[in-house]
Amino acid sequence: MDATVAEQAIRYPTDLGLLNEARELSERIIDALYANSPQPRTKKPRTYREIARKAYLSIAKQKHPSNTKRRAAIRQQLQYLRRNLGHIEAMLTAYPMVRLCRYPIG
Repeated sequence: MDATVAEQAIRYPTDLGLLNEARELSERIIDALYANSPQPRTKKPRTYREIARKAYLSIAKQKHPSNTKRRAAIRQQLQYLRRNLGHIEAMLTAYPMVRLCRYPIG
């Protein structure tokens, strides 16, 4: 096999940008589930999107963040993502017949 054909831009699962994209996608899923929920409108789940975005950009804009800051930012983004996935899980168990067809995510 020729090694020159192999993909060079593979991102690691702990890449901060990849975690940020996953967090933003989970926020869009929460928005779509909330918009289609059959229950009378209760409060929308908290996602802390502005705070999470600001935390991401504060590290992403640095040329060479220290390992401590980088690890802390990755941990923070993982916690935001874990919280959002918990909200999605709870919404899907409460409303299993919610349709996402009208609101494309991607």
